[in-house]
Amino acid sequence: MTIELNLTSDSRIEFGFGTVTAGKEEWMYGEYFPAMGPTMAEHGLSILAAFTIADTNFAGIRPQSGSFASWPSAEKRQALHNDPKFVAIRPERDAAMDVLSGGHLFQSMDEVVTLNTDSDYAIIIAKEDDGISNPIFALPLADDSPEQTYAGKSIMLRPWTEADQQLLSTPSGDVEVFRIRFGGAG
Repeated sequence: MTIELNLTSDSRIEFGFGTVTAGKEEWMYGEYFPAMGPTMAEHGLSILAAFTIADTNFAGIRPQSGSFASWPSAEKRQALHNDPKFVAIRPERDAAMDVLSGGHLFQSMDEVVTLNTDSDYAIIIAKEDDGISNPIFALPLADDSPEQTYAGKSIMLRPWTEADQQLLSTPSGDVEVFRIRFGGAG
């Protein structure tokens, strides 16, 4: 099966990932997302594609899932984070996560990318001149990204290769790599 990742140059792409605490999945997917979905949409959030994470060199607790999301602007994302409905539920959401990393906003482009949900892909965050060849896309971190962990780097997507397997042994401070499969919970 395939899905389409619809990128538009007038938006910001947020890369987020995490792990829901064991026993909190029902609350997260059955209560939090249904309750907050309309508020998120009101501020312009659109989930483009969710994925599961099979492996990564991310330092710390290994994340299990993630997503690419689209925002009209960094300001719209901040408006959600200031919304009283989100502010009220955020402590419970954060307590339901073993690890949560978001706020990584990347510049976008106009392109529709067709992805195979039966294949593994590499998400690589590195400097574009780090020798990452044949990416489907390479999007630089936006200057207005609330998180600057990836400053000076780009997010790249490509089908999983043996070279990506070798990148898993690279220290995550230099190059961060995630082996993912689209279609999973984000």
